[in-house]
Amino acid sequence: MKKILVLTDFSDNARQAAEVAVTLAGRLHANIILFNTYVGEPIISEYGGTPWPIQQLVWADEDKEKLQFLKEELQDMVRQLPTGSHYPSIDERHDTGSLGSRVKSLLAQENIELIVMGAATGKTWEHLLLGSDISDVIEHADRPVLIIPKGRPLKKLQKVTLATDFDEADLKAVHYLTRIGRLLDFSLEIIHISLWGGKAIPADQRASFKQHVAKYNFPDISYEEAGGKDLIPRLNHLCAANASDLLVLVHNHYNWLSRLFKQSNTQALIGQQELPVLIVPEAMTGI
Repeated sequence: MKKILVLTDFSDNARQAAEVAVTLAGRLHANIILFNTYVGEPIISEYGGTPWPIQQLVWADEDKEKLQFLKEELQDMVRQLPTGSHYPSIDERHDTGSLGSRVKSLLAQENIELIVMGAATGKTWEHLLLGSDISDVIEHADRPVLIIPKGRPLKKLQKVTLATDFDEADLKAVHYLTRIGRLLDFSLEIIHISLWGGKAIPADQRASFKQHVAKYNFPDISYEEAGGKDLIPRLNHLCAANASDLLVLVHNHYNWLSRLFKQSNTQALIGQQELPVLIVPEAMTGI
């Protein structure tokens, strides 16, 4: 059975993300791996009068206790899922080392469907752009990463918006969304992204993309356009106006998102994004 990997640092927002994962696991027929890691590197021989190896052991024991407590709370949530839901099992794991490398190792060992984590400050663009544990995970992941901003627990999932420039690589993301969309029962909106000063997408490329999407036979797909100089506010406005519950972006070092991030005004706009975001890697496997 497939699994959802839930990353936690025991913060309130990480707990919120874990609660989202329980609901999704019930509908996606997946089990849960609850995972925590920390980087423990001795910088000095003693810290606060306590030898560093002993201090590390204390922290490790405390984290394991927190992990077990969180597992028990989530198991209570599982028991409250609606009748007919899948009741996911929860397996807790604890490790040391960088989060990205530990996640990469778990993905190689486990049949993971999705990674779920919280955005520490609630500003998703900030984490994607400026470097964080989220960026580290995205760089190492070949599975979709769901990022839950502070205060946005994804209580409903009725409409999903995918931002694309009709690149062929984005078709894998559409395929994935149509597959889980049948289980989660959401509508899919595909927004075509046009960057200011960028090349126009040829008509035959647009047509080919839409014809390929049509082959997935998903019952509820619509198309929108978003372009201009201030693209992030435009994209956010469309998501708000169309009552989207989730924004989906494809992670690709050469696509529209990477080009947008290089624009000088991007960092001034990143704090405006608070919608939950699903990052789908171009090299995604297991769909």
